[in-house]
Amino acid sequence: MKITICGSQTFCNEMEAAGKYLIEKGFQVFSPELFKTEEWFQENHGRAELLRMKPIWTQNQFKKIQDSDAILIMNHEKKGIKGYFGSNTLMELSVAFFLGKKIFLLNPIDENHPHFEELSGMGLVVLAGDLNKLEKNQNV
Repeated sequence: MKITICGSQTFCNEMEAAGKYLIEKGFQVFSPELFKTEEWFQENHGRAELLRMKPIWTQNQFKKIQDSDAILIMNHEKKGIKGYFGSNTLMELSVAFFLGKKIFLLNPIDENHPHFEELSGMGLVVLAGDLNKLEKNQNV
C-alpha cells in the first residue's frame, strides 16, 4: 500500500520515525518534505522564504496524496488538544477525502476537537496510537 504521512511539522520527528517503521513493514511511504519544524525553517531561512515555500510544500503534499492509496495523520497532543492537527493537515485530509483515499488517524479525537464536525461521517480509521494496526494489504 502507498501511504502519505500528514501532520503538524511539530511532529516531524514522529513522522520520520513512523515513515521508517512503515517502510520496514513493506509500505511505500510518502512523507512531508520538511523534516524540521516551521519555526526552525524560519529561524534558518527567514519568514519570507517560509511563506514562499509553504504553498510549494502544500502542492507537493497534495500530489503525494493523489498518488497514494491512503493517508496517515500523525495527530499527537499539542496546545492541550488531544489528537491535534492544524489547518494544513485539515486541507490534506480534505483532499484525501475528495479523492476517495482511506484516511487513518493515529490517535482518536473526541467532540471537543476543533475539527470534530468536519470529520464526522468521513469513515476515518482510528489506530488508537498503534501503527501495527495498519496492514499493508488492507482493502483501500
